[in-house]
Amino acid sequence: MTEIAMRTEQAAAVETYRESSIARLQAWAEQAVAVRQMAEGICSTSFAPKAYRGKPDEATAAILAGAELGLDPMASLRAFDDLMGTPAPKAITLRAVVLAAGHKLRIVEANERHCIIEGLRLGDTEWQRREWTIDRAARAGYVAKNPKWKTDPEAMLVARATSEMARWIASDAIMGMPYAAEELADAGAETTPITRRVSAADIVGTAVQHAVPSATASLDQIELIRTLFTRHEDTIAPGTQRAFVATVIGHDLDQLTDLTVDEADKVIDAIDKAGDQA
Repeated sequence: MTEIAMRTEQAAAVETYRESSIARLQAWAEQAVAVRQMAEGICSTSFAPKAYRGKPDEATAAILAGAELGLDPMASLRAFDDLMGTPAPKAITLRAVVLAAGHKLRIVEANERHCIIEGLRLGDTEWQRREWTIDRAARAGYVAKNPKWKTDPEAMLVARATSEMARWIASDAIMGMPYAAEELADAGAETTPITRRVSAADIVGTAVQHAVPSATASLDQIELIRTLFTRHEDTIAPGTQRAFVATVIGHDLDQLTDLTVDEADKVIDAIDKAGDQA
């Protein structure tokens, strides 16, 4: 084959790959639009995890992220935490993906002081071992940043060791989501001020024309609050709802649409708790 022929063949191969990539991207964008519509319906119901109620854009991101790992939509919402508008897989999610890929993970020992986990990559014969201790977490500053280290240290140690082992033996299986929600929370993700929440439009570009306000609550959140108030009228009478909201957020307001995203979340959780206690 001449040099000119080789270059022509290489150019054709590159063009074919480019066209294939564009086709895959277009198909993914169309899928994202359908997922956004589905998420909008799910997030207005009590079946949605609290982290995603009234937040269809964040739920869209979680469902799409879960799909890349082979998870169904509802499983994705349970498998990911919403940290600052970013879907972060829980340690147990990474563990499930690793096991599903044929690798092995086992907890050798776990208590409030330390955790030892072993992992074996599919096709290997030598087990890898990882240990996490409460002293290590304290030295890294995690105990001071994340209160869960004080309330449930054993679970946090297992989560840390699991995440590290998953990266060691199955980085290809967990793909672009190597850090667990527990690790991001240790880094302060839950307490960092939110300047802008991710939207489905950020993920898909112009394929999805839905924007999420940077400060004010979304229409879905407001609608969910109204629905919950109606559902729990016996517990929170209509004439007391404004005072209820003011108590929850710490100040009075003229209308629900003046709520911020975080305030709306607090009100939703408060109504749920009031309804559960009735």
